[in-house]
Amino acid sequence: MNAIRLQDAIGDIQDTYILEAHAPASHPSARKWLGVLLAAVLLALGLMACAPVLFSSISGDDLSLEAAYKGKGVVEITVENKSSKKLSFQPTLKLMLWSDGTEIPAHGKVRFANTEIAPNSTGVLTIDLSAAYDMAELEKPIPNDGYYFVLTNHSFAFGQDWMCTVRFSETEAAVPPAYPVQPSPAEADPVLIQKVETELQNFFETPILADKERRAEITAAFFARCTDIIRESGKNVIRPVSPAPTFLLDAPPDGTIFDENLSEEMQCQLIGQRTASIDSYAFPIGASPEDTACIFSAAVPQTEADLSSADGTTLPVTYVMVYDSAQARQPDAYAFIRGQLIPFSDLQPKVVYEDDQYTAFNVTDCFFTDLDTQIAAFLQWRTDLFFNDDVEERIRNVYAYLQDAVKKIYPYSG
Repeated sequence: MNAIRLQDAIGDIQDTYILEAHAPASHPSARKWLGVLLAAVLLALGLMACAPVLFSSISGDDLSLEAAYKGKGVVEITVENKSSKKLSFQPTLKLMLWSDGTEIPAHGKVRFANTEIAPNSTGVLTIDLSAAYDMAELEKPIPNDGYYFVLTNHSFAFGQDWMCTVRFSETEAAVPPAYPVQPSPAEADPVLIQKVETELQNFFETPILADKERRAEITAAFFARCTDIIRESGKNVIRPVSPAPTFLLDAPPDGTIFDENLSEEMQCQLIGQRTASIDSYAFPIGASPEDTACIFSAAVPQTEADLSSADGTTLPVTYVMVYDSAQARQPDAYAFIRGQLIPFSDLQPKVVYEDDQYTAFNVTDCFFTDLDTQIAAFLQWRTDLFFNDDVEERIRNVYAYLQDAVKKIYPYSG
């Protein structure tokens, strides 16, 4: 079976699923998959994706992609670059099939326009495929499958490529859907916020995504206050490993079905994995921009048609953080996770992996009280998505699977 490769991407928030063969020497007979995260912060870790967009990170900064097929081989990709860096796409791409990761070969030149996106701005990257591909063939619907682009700003180097789903069977307008302002973390999960350090609780009372102009200012103030709290506490606070190591996860056993609307071969596409420095509300994971978590997500369809194609956005359902083992074993050690100072002695029951170098903890309960609360907050905001009993069951099945599966993660050594 193929494997999904996880790409570390600090601050990224959208999930991808690149299928690749992989057989680590330490597990020669097992079927592996590794969730890949390539992409860009601030599409709200899945909560914020406006379309079936999949991408990787820009050094922990913000990026989102949304493709719309305009007909006659022309695709417009709306690129929102929320980072402080200029993004320059190279005039090259890969066109891939979701089902098996096959690249569709080009037979001519792909033309690009508007490849540079200025910092803190939105632009439209235009791609003309008409001279390179048989568009009549691409425009034919393909049941239970689909296409995606891989774009790059550095020759498809690991960590420097972005995935973006594209539909050729229908033309679309590159207009983001409208939906209500995301609830603040305090409004969405008031029980959990009571565990946050008192002097930080006011930061969680405002939906940071609703105030784009002040987002950087609020985040900087939050980090500054975290630094003060840690210093004033006098506690031995241990930072998570940065950059976070890549972990592998065994493939679901044969016959595993999260959603009966999809074939067994497509079930793994319902699980996303990425490394990010912010949570689903765009609030920092830890006390600095370098503090990250490995976030596992369940795919949620954008439309009813996406129910059978695994397209859509994602809902984070499991968080894992990795620390240096020697530091985590210190008797006076504390972790700082989403505004909470937590003794490592309290985290010991949450260990999902441990060796002489790394110790990984399942810290999901630091990010939401329970799955019902997480789903309710998600639906309150993302009214543009398709949601029914099948989708809810899918999310619950993925969550239940991941809570057990992360106990068997192991670091990639290739």
